[in-house]
Amino acid sequence: MDLNFSGLKIPGLVNLGVIWVVSIGLLTIIVHLTFAAAVLKDAQRHEKPIFVLPGVWFIATLLGGVFVAAVYWALHHSSLNPSNSETPIETENETIL
Repeated sequence: MDLNFSGLKIPGLVNLGVIWVVSIGLLTIIVHLTFAAAVLKDAQRHEKPIFVLPGVWFIATLLGGVFVAAVYWALHHSSLNPSNSETPIETENETIL
């Protein structure tokens, strides 16, 4: 079954498609820039960088967007980071601090 819309003469349909593609592209750029700036700011706060330097995280997040930001978060702020896994301390009263 072939669908051929080449004979369709709806004024503005092509312009609507172009506007849609451009708006999605602009939103993607805004999201990537926002996440990259947030990752860079957070990466600069850490004394010891994990895996790569803050600038590399910034560039990677610019290119990869939300997915790279999620990897950054997993490595720096989740329990995958050994420095974030705090074990409870038991005292003489058997209470956990």
